[in-house]
Amino acid sequence: MQKQKTGMVTGKEKASYGLYFLGQNIFYMLIYMYMNTYFTDVGISVAAVAVIALIVKVWDAVNDPLFGGLMDKIQFKKGKFLPWLRISLVGIPVATVLMFAIPNGAAPWVKVTWAVIAYMLWDTSYTLCDVPIFGIVTTITDVQSERTSMNAIGRVCAMIAVLIVMVIIPTFRSMLGGWTSTVLVLSIVGAITMLPICFTAKERCAPEAGQNQDVGIKDMMNYLVHNKYLLLYYVAFLIIGTANVGSVWGLYIARYCVGNEAIQSITGILGLLPSILLGMFVPLICRKVDKFKVYYFATAASAVLIAVTWIMGYQNLPVYLLGCVLACIPAGFTTVLGFMFTPDCCEYGQYKTGNSLPGITFAAQTFFAKLQSALVTAFGAMVLGLIGFVEGEGAVQAADFAQKMWNCSKLLPLAGTIIALVILHFYKLNDHDVQLMAKVNNGEMSREEAEAQMINKY
Repeated sequence: MQKQKTGMVTGKEKASYGLYFLGQNIFYMLIYMYMNTYFTDVGISVAAVAVIALIVKVWDAVNDPLFGGLMDKIQFKKGKFLPWLRISLVGIPVATVLMFAIPNGAAPWVKVTWAVIAYMLWDTSYTLCDVPIFGIVTTITDVQSERTSMNAIGRVCAMIAVLIVMVIIPTFRSMLGGWTSTVLVLSIVGAITMLPICFTAKERCAPEAGQNQDVGIKDMMNYLVHNKYLLLYYVAFLIIGTANVGSVWGLYIARYCVGNEAIQSITGILGLLPSILLGMFVPLICRKVDKFKVYYFATAASAVLIAVTWIMGYQNLPVYLLGCVLACIPAGFTTVLGFMFTPDCCEYGQYKTGNSLPGITFAAQTFFAKLQSALVTAFGAMVLGLIGFVEGEGAVQAADFAQKMWNCSKLLPLAGTIIALVILHFYKLNDHDVQLMAKVNNGEMSREEAEAQMINKY
């Protein structure tokens, strides 16, 4: 492993890293926020939507560790992760457009088959871009502060992507000709912004060729089993995300609770702008306070504000909009910090097992992120079915449907966040100890010297 000097990450690298997340999350949010709505709009039942999401997870359970293992074993001449980013540039835009191009007049079985195949292609393409874009911070720099800075830039740009998608879909979808044409435009924008990093990034800390060629399946499983903090964190992440059914009901809530689909654009702007602004201060705050403490406090604050916004309700529009702003404030911290713990777990895993397997570590992150997306899609569809949702764009819902939807969109996330807080209480990694682990992993310090300085015992 080559040693990295502080300050070697260039401004172009940071900017292109952020731009990549802008494009990547345009694709992700199209699927995460609107797949449910689109499928039901074209006439696929909520039960079928739940089945589609779960079927794809069977394939996902295979492809994530498969590609993660390949990325750890294969060392291209031009880098460990950059070649994979280049390969993914075509696959994810094409797969995303296919997801939103189901023929309206097709038979139900054709629609479901089309959805399953397109979703599987998208899922595979996303793995090829998601594992390397998160993993590349470990090969660009081994300095904790620089990794935190790059991750913060990436997450802020990801929130900007959420804002773009939340404004474009409700406001301009009809103007642009419907779902397919709108998604095509957004896919072109996403692909363009993902391109620069392929030419600006430099993998300074990439392992030497052949370093992990002898790592087998047993070693990989041993690595994951012993990486308890990776599993602990992502179980909590999975619970929070799966319970948050409101995150995939945006258009439904705007349609049936507020009575105006375009309101989602307004709530998106009002909610995300404070989050984006706060997110920009995360690197500065994390210089003074350990980032996990910030994340835990923000998660707890989120639980409180979910309860407050539930009580505020949706009947009064100004009060509803105020609630949307309040509920999104903690996201300025949790969204930016959310994936910063994977590099820490990567260092911890190498420290515990002796194997450097960033591909497997970030494949686990991708797996849990996509599993969460699929589960909240399936869970959201099942809950819609239970409260009496009627499929079809423009369909008339029962009189009490809006209140039932509102209650579920708040009380289920509240319960999930409380459970996750209990689990996260047992997470022990901190910035100080992870930096010491990195020095041990890079051969700059002995294990005994590091353990004498650590805050916790591992």
